[in-house]
Amino acid sequence: MTKAKIIFFCLFLFHSLSWGQRANETYPNKPIRLIVPLAAGSSVDTAARIVMQKVSQNIGQSIIIENKLGAAGIIGADQVAKSAPDGYTLLIGTNSTNAALKSLMKKLPYDQDTAFAPVAYMGSVPLIVAVNNDVPAKTLKEFVE
Repeated sequence: MTKAKIIFFCLFLFHSLSWGQRANETYPNKPIRLIVPLAAGSSVDTAARIVMQKVSQNIGQSIIIENKLGAAGIIGADQVAKSAPDGYTLLIGTNSTNAALKSLMKKLPYDQDTAFAPVAYMGSVPLIVAVNNDVPAKTLKEFVE
């Protein structure tokens, strides 16, 4: 995730949370749980911890990050889907939890189309395709051919 994307996300989230706080002066009045459906130390977890530290300072409330990994993100997403819809349990959604699983699994324990309401875009993580150096292909096109 680029520094610019992190800054943009922080500004957007800070603005959104401060507007929401003005609209309802009682929120947040207790710690917020942020579920990361991936392992501690992953790029998504690391980004969440960096960003949420700043959000926590801005809103004056603790944000407790919990890693609930397993089943390609289903375990963490299911916990958030079944939590009270009060804004105190949040999910760092990924392409798995919020897009791919619906097509890959016969049945999910939650309705992926209605269980979540997006509140902010956090960023993207680049992916690469790598092969053993002994493979003669030097580009993706060459590898596919």
